[in-house]
Amino acid sequence: MGTFDRLNDGSGQAPRLRIQHSLWSLIGLPLGGDREWTLEEKFTKVKESGFEGVECWLNPTDEQEHSAALKRNDLRLTLGHHPHTLEDVRAVVAQAKRLGADFVFAQPLSPYTPIPDAARFCRDARAIANDQGLALFIETHRNNVPESLNQALQLIDALPEIRFTGDFSHFVVVGEFYGLEYERAIERMMPVLTRTSHLHGRISNGEAVQVDVGDGSGDTARFFVEIWAAAMREWRKAAGPGDIFPFASELGPPRYAITLPDGREFSDRWEQSLVMKRLAERAWDESSA
Repeated sequence: MGTFDRLNDGSGQAPRLRIQHSLWSLIGLPLGGDREWTLEEKFTKVKESGFEGVECWLNPTDEQEHSAALKRNDLRLTLGHHPHTLEDVRAVVAQAKRLGADFVFAQPLSPYTPIPDAARFCRDARAIANDQGLALFIETHRNNVPESLNQALQLIDALPEIRFTGDFSHFVVVGEFYGLEYERAIERMMPVLTRTSHLHGRISNGEAVQVDVGDGSGDTARFFVEIWAAAMREWRKAAGPGDIFPFASELGPPRYAITLPDGREFSDRWEQSLVMKRLAERAWDESSA
């Protein structure tokens, strides 16, 4: 696996897309139900709908329950975390090894951390994971480094080898991008897109971080398909046997989700997660052109 710039399953298969689901995104589902799905029901729905894995943030008290449920449903595990210290990284890497997770992604530090300090932290965090045979990617996300495109570009200057989990809904809402030609959004994001090894599927309209895109045929969804396809196309350039590009449907519950005045969600997150899956597949197809 070399420099751990990407997920690799050790097989001789051609580079491929793997679509996963976020555990966080399953909170409070189904919409309008009289009770929330159990963990087993959630994972069964995920598997039956064609997702191959689940992304989880786990603690020692619930990790065995979730790990066992994933195995019963033949689903792969990815671990996320929000590390403030390298000890936090070591703990999650140890957990990933214990549970057989495929890789780790991190929302590190805070957006107020000086870039030189953040670069050192990300370099050391990656080394900790790599020493245990795991890839570690840094998520583009508000309230950590990097929370904006400008900050990501500074981080790349300080740490050119960095690899990202791209949740570009955050860059789009922070930058107030609408997908208009004069914004040159994809061109401006290209240094990040060329270093993206994992994507999170959430769509922003440039004002709200998470919006309902209906059947995915509108301009807002089209803009994100273009972003995702650009990242996938760059990833494919150096992809080899066994390499996997993970994409996770990650639509948050309230307060991410838009709600009506009475607190009910405006959108059916489960149905929208299936739209995210279809859009990811469309982006993958377009990235091969």
